[in-house]
Amino acid sequence: MSNSRNIALGLFVLGHGHNVGSWRASPTPAQDLLTLDYYRSLAREAERAAMDMVFFAEILYSYELDGRHEGALAFPTLDPLVLIPALAAVTERIGFVGTYSTTYTDMRATATKLATIDRLSAGRIGWNIVTTGADRAAANFSTREHPGKEERYRRALGYVEDARALWQSLPPMPQGEPVRVQAGMSPAGKDFAARVAEVMFTIAKEREKATAFRDELRGLVAGVGRDPDQLRIMPGVAPILGGTEAEAKANEERYLELLHPRIQLAMLGDQFGIDFSRYRMEDPLPMDDIRQAPKVLSGMRDPDRLIGEDGVIPTLGDYLRRQAKVRAHHSFVGTPEQLADFMDEWSAAQACDGFNLMFPLQSEGLAAFASEVTPILQKRGLVRRHYTTDTLRGHLGLRHP
Repeated sequence: MSNSRNIALGLFVLGHGHNVGSWRASPTPAQDLLTLDYYRSLAREAERAAMDMVFFAEILYSYELDGRHEGALAFPTLDPLVLIPALAAVTERIGFVGTYSTTYTDMRATATKLATIDRLSAGRIGWNIVTTGADRAAANFSTREHPGKEERYRRALGYVEDARALWQSLPPMPQGEPVRVQAGMSPAGKDFAARVAEVMFTIAKEREKATAFRDELRGLVAGVGRDPDQLRIMPGVAPILGGTEAEAKANEERYLELLHPRIQLAMLGDQFGIDFSRYRMEDPLPMDDIRQAPKVLSGMRDPDRLIGEDGVIPTLGDYLRRQAKVRAHHSFVGTPEQLADFMDEWSAAQACDGFNLMFPLQSEGLAAFASEVTPILQKRGLVRRHYTTDTLRGHLGLRHP
């Protein structure tokens, strides 16, 4: 059956995978995460799956536990604007999105790097614009204090405006300018996204809420005089696949066993700025204490997202088990056909424009998706069989500025 809808697909590359314990199950040695071969194989596989883009995060600080660097918490990342040109040279059409902070980088240096990469890649670069939420990044840049959220977003807006003005003064780039990507979901983040974003990565676990969020963002975009049809909203989803539902459930259990509660507690503590190890696993989450946590009071974290959709406060142990799947993002467990159905249904309901794929175990999940899910989506007319455009803008159906 043919279909005029097109589902955008991104591959979110992070270490061995988005399960923090994925290094325990990956066939890839840890040291290979610092080699070009590892990322080249992933980019080529994503291109084989006819995806729109490969997305790279950038982490500007080290995870710590009890004041020391904690290797089991680490997601090794390479500088995206150095890595992406090397990957563009060994692929043909797929786009790449690199994360760069507007708080801890120089605008002119970033803008000229992005312009250079856009030319060298023939128009396949996107910029994930972040303001850096983690306050410990400040020390790595000889800054005494991490700016507050509102100040960071004010700086980011001026930064992006100046970068775009600089691009307009340069010789034309293949796609006009890099695709602008953003991921903030706070009120300040949504306002910023409405003004600058062309692609937005989001957290969405329920289709109805995802639809409401997309409608809200499109309204905000229209409210600042931009065309809402020039915005692509792509929630993160972590597919866990199996030939049968039972096999998929068994794989889910296998992934859950990779994580140690000590590491999960440290990650949760890092998110909110309090020590969760002093609470009992069998007790409900200490919501009163969480609401007084530093990162909640500063507006960086929403405590209500810890509570289940039924309004029930889970125990600490149950919450950690739930979050072990892929932190706050949507975890899908099922067969390739069921995953295709899920994507088809969300797209048909206009809950999103595509998905950012966050495989718990990177190489295993990507290979299964490329071989088993992409062909189903292609048969339904939801994903291209072959690239028909050359630039990232073209893949996403975005106009040249």
